[in-house]
Amino acid sequence: MNVNPFLPDLPVPPSESPTVTPLAPTQGGPQAAGETTPSFRDQVMQLLDDVNTKLTTSDQKVKDLAMGKTHDLDGVVTSVEEANLALQFTIAVRGKLIDAYQEIIRTSM
Repeated sequence: MNVNPFLPDLPVPPSESPTVTPLAPTQGGPQAAGETTPSFRDQVMQLLDDVNTKLTTSDQKVKDLAMGKTHDLDGVVTSVEEANLALQFTIAVRGKLIDAYQEIIRTSM
């Protein structure tokens, strides 16, 4: 029986159990034949593309709501909040990268 760790008295139905997938192989780990691990630059570019897509989509949904083309308020609010969280995450990652770079510069002197 699966039990939700946040609500120990309530069993979780099997249909609601989270799916667990293995992480992508790293450079040092085993890889399937022909697979290449994306570079850090590629991963950052993909992250930025995803954030840009979310921001553009939410902007378009807000415009559609304002012009009366849609009445899906829940979808618009969800899209805007998702874009906001993605942007906040990106800014946090940027801050950590800058901190790491500055630490490397300090230690190399």
